[in-house]
Amino acid sequence: MNLHLGCGNRHLSGFINVDRKDDWHTKPPDVEADIFSRLPFDDGSAEMIVAIHVFEHAYRYDAETIMADWVRVLKPGGLMILELPCLDKIIAIFNQAIEKKAALPVNMTMWGLYGDPSYKSPAMVHRWCYSVAELTDMMEDAGLEVSLHKATTHQPIRDMRLQGKKKMP
Repeated sequence: MNLHLGCGNRHLSGFINVDRKDDWHTKPPDVEADIFSRLPFDDGSAEMIVAIHVFEHAYRYDAETIMADWVRVLKPGGLMILELPCLDKIIAIFNQAIEKKAALPVNMTMWGLYGDPSYKSPAMVHRWCYSVAELTDMMEDAGLEVSLHKATTHQPIRDMRLQGKKKMP
């Protein structure tokens, strides 16, 4: 079983697409669930979990609990892929604009920090922006072997992609 958490309107083929009932997306998920609460799947039941531009929507004080639950659902050797805005890259983009005395590209900075305001939905607000080090440490503490990869979905120049393989018992 492969899980696509926080799917919104982007459903992945070969995955169970999971999201909560919401007012901003129009395509119903395969499984309706709050992905920031206990997932409705058995321990060790997923080969892969993909969460693209989702984790930043959780409050930081809930992050370790959410991560632990997602790892709970992974099989040993299973893969978790997280893609989200990267604080390190956003700071670099800010610094570059300041140095060049250029206009700030809001989609590469403010939207990465706070979310795109055009959604006009509290569900789409970003509640935290992670550095590579902070998120890597959290994933490793949850029992994953983590590697950094090039982001592939939204803004690679602004975003990060971390892959975590669940350690064998």
